[in-house]
Amino acid sequence: MKKRFGTMLLTAVFILLFTLPAFGDSLSREQRVYDYADLFSYEEEEALQKRAEQIIEQWDMDMIFLTTEDTEGLEAKYYAAEFFTDHDFGIGEDADGIIMIVDMGERDAQIVTHGKAIDIFTDYYIDKIWNEMAGDLSDGAYFTAMNTLCDRVEYYNGEYEKYQNDPNYVSEYQQAQNARKKSRTGVGLAVSSLLSALISLFSVKHMQRKYRNIQPYTDGRAYLKENGMTLTKNQDVFAGTHTSRTPIPKDNDHDGGSSWGGSSSTFSSGGSSFGGGGGKF
Repeated sequence: MKKRFGTMLLTAVFILLFTLPAFGDSLSREQRVYDYADLFSYEEEEALQKRAEQIIEQWDMDMIFLTTEDTEGLEAKYYAAEFFTDHDFGIGEDADGIIMIVDMGERDAQIVTHGKAIDIFTDYYIDKIWNEMAGDLSDGAYFTAMNTLCDRVEYYNGEYEKYQNDPNYVSEYQQAQNARKKSRTGVGLAVSSLLSALISLFSVKHMQRKYRNIQPYTDGRAYLKENGMTLTKNQDVFAGTHTSRTPIPKDNDHDGGSSWGGSSSTFSSGGSSFGGGGGKF
């Protein structure tokens, strides 16, 4: 009986030992903050981990934070893309997600996108987010910059959802494009009006010079024909009217996503396409 109990205990120990690595791998895959450059405190890492989990749960989009002092000879965005692929990050069939890398060796920070994140975070929105983050990164406020990124990721995911569900939705990008067109139209009209005025003034001055020496008549003889004038009868007959109407379609076509945010610059790594952007700080 004791021998049987000992065998069962030994078996249980072996099972526990073999399952611990697998359990550890599972925890490792759930990690979303990799602060190899020690930019965050323990509390800040925990806060960023929670923000990442919220984004994953609410928007089905992975969110990873990576800091390093050495990218092993690679550009920061390529290093981040390889890290994303090697760790099997991304949600769903297209591995939707964002990895934010801060390379302290080159002081280079990049927002790297994959899957549907490329469609949502086009160059227009990446530039806007980067402009909001760059100042804090330069000042060493790394945690604040990461929180700004999370805020914008959540906001633009929500706006993109509205864009997909509402055919009348006008995106921030499209509003900016419309304002730019109106501005160009206004400038064009002002230039056209100025040119028309100058041409008219030139024509009047030219005619004045041409007829400067002509003497005016003091009676109406110059305006009478030699044999007098003949009156004829003229009659207009109303036949009817016809009106043609052509509808002008509204510019709210969402096909292709170009009205959402324009285009996205992409690069290839490990056989996959990535997008995003960033810069030095």
